[in-house]
Amino acid sequence: MKKIAIIAAAAAALGGAAAFATAANGASSADAVRAVQTASRGVSAKPYELDRERNRWEVQFANGTERHVTLDGRRVTSTRGDDDRSRRVASARVGLAKALRTAAARAHGTLSGAELELERGRLAWSVSFEASGDRETEVEVDARSGRVVRVTHDD
Repeated sequence: MKKIAIIAAAAAALGGAAAFATAANGASSADAVRAVQTASRGVSAKPYELDRERNRWEVQFANGTERHVTLDGRRVTSTRGDDDRSRRVASARVGLAKALRTAAARAHGTLSGAELELERGRLAWSVSFEASGDRETEVEVDARSGRVVRVTHDD
């Protein structure tokens, strides 16, 4: 896990949640939401996974499309096809962008990834955040109701 010191809590609100920036890459929760929205343009399938890799966001869609987006979330840099998980994603009433906003309100640190998983028999968005000192927080957002069902901290 990367050690990243949080240097500022951005004043910009993300559905009422503060967005956090890091010294290492400047990516914030607002940038992650923007990346999902940017990647979704022109793709009819729902996004189901978001990962911060190197200096970009990777957004994966139910139809197998994967898009790479700049860390500021403003530009798609590449698109490719991949696997198909359409049934699971189609049953999620809460989209990835809404799950990111909900999770950001319950965690501190830099958003590092999100994916749709079957957790204890429940379809949930698992959203991960990294903070300084190797601390990681995972927020599970129910993909049908949009409620936070669990917050775990790993040190």
